[in-house]
Amino acid sequence: MAEKPPEEVYVSVVDEEPEIFELLKWDSSHTQKPQEPRPVEKVPTLEKRSSKPQDCYPFDLDDTVFIDTYRLSKNLVRNLCEELKPVMPDSTKFVEFSIENKVLATLSFYATGKYQRTAKMDSSINQYFATTAVKQVTEALNDPAIVKKYIHFPHLRNERDVIKTRFYMKYGIPNVVGCVDCTHVPIARPEDDQKLHHNKSYHSKKVQIICDSDCNILSVDSTAGGAMSHDAILQRHAVKNDLDSLNRSGENCWLIGGPHYTQKIYLMVPIPKITKKSPVSPEKYYSTMHSQAHSAVLETIKQLKSRWKCLQATCNKQLDPPSVAQLIVACCVLHNICGQYCVPAVQMAPAEERLEAMKQKVANGPVPRKQIEDHDGMQIRTRLVERLWNERRVAPESGTKKRKKNATVACPQPPPQPAPPHHHHHAPPHYQHLHDEANKRPRVISMGYGLNVQPGWEHYPQH
Repeated sequence: MAEKPPEEVYVSVVDEEPEIFELLKWDSSHTQKPQEPRPVEKVPTLEKRSSKPQDCYPFDLDDTVFIDTYRLSKNLVRNLCEELKPVMPDSTKFVEFSIENKVLATLSFYATGKYQRTAKMDSSINQYFATTAVKQVTEALNDPAIVKKYIHFPHLRNERDVIKTRFYMKYGIPNVVGCVDCTHVPIARPEDDQKLHHNKSYHSKKVQIICDSDCNILSVDSTAGGAMSHDAILQRHAVKNDLDSLNRSGENCWLIGGPHYTQKIYLMVPIPKITKKSPVSPEKYYSTMHSQAHSAVLETIKQLKSRWKCLQATCNKQLDPPSVAQLIVACCVLHNICGQYCVPAVQMAPAEERLEAMKQKVANGPVPRKQIEDHDGMQIRTRLVERLWNERRVAPESGTKKRKKNATVACPQPPPQPAPPHHHHHAPPHYQHLHDEANKRPRVISMGYGLNVQPGWEHYPQH
């Protein structure tokens, strides 16, 4: 057997390991620069954390700054908190935060579309709290009692008559109970039904909005995916069934829709192939009045997205479809609250407006060329075109003295000759001949005649 080597020659690795670690510790302590501890003065104490939110108490802000930040006045925020208390879910994680903090954090997110700005406004809250507060307040605003209180489609005859009268007095079209259109709100890429939610450019929810002449939202449907058409969303909605039954029972109730809709007995859409350069005709007159009335829903959508930027095409791409659907309804409820209490609308920046219009145009795609229109609806629209043309107000042909007194007829002259002065007292003999030609038709300038003429339609003023 081999003999055991002497103890001075045998080296044990286990025995030498502690000495190696000691050398390494000594080498690192002498070669590396030790990290200096943070000064105690920079660490915020509990007193500083509690005093900073009190200095920036939101209700101590100026009224203008408060409305610009939270989009509601102080009294409206307090009333909203009282309304949401019975329907707010119980929270065990943030007991120290009141409902006012949660509502303000939610309104700040709605107004900016970013959680980071909400957290920066108050150092006592973080992004996780803001996310939880937005979820809780959004669910409370989607409570059926809250939604029915502020978003209500007219089901009674007297309610419909009030809306019809206001539409007729403002736009001159009778029997109108609302304007309808759709807009896209972006969402995160869903796990299911990706094709249903993908429009021509991105994943979105396609929101159907019906409003009255005062930009008050009467109905909102935020459940449809971005790939659905305008007609498909309206056909499955309960409002369609109500209006269809009312029209077939003898009460004329119409919606004003855009070019993406098809003509129905309850839906008036613009006549195709009518442009601004088209000659004067009953169809052209109807199209102009229809466009002015349809601008009500376009203005409603613009105010909704300018006041609550979380609905714009550049936000909310991190939220899932169910959360975005509830978010849309909550913003519509707040929009009607602002309109009910005359809170001034927020103006959208020109760059934001152009970007939003481009996003919506790409998402909607071109207007379909071949549309299957209802035969009964076509007949109703034809009768409406004739009625509007016959009821238009024009200057009387036999009222020469009245026209001399209140209006001046300016006829076009050749370029080399100077323009005639404005002291004519008689209409030119070729007035009727120029009236038949659209490009040479004289322009009647109203001077106290009381026609309530809208720009661009001096000869055919509205009702």
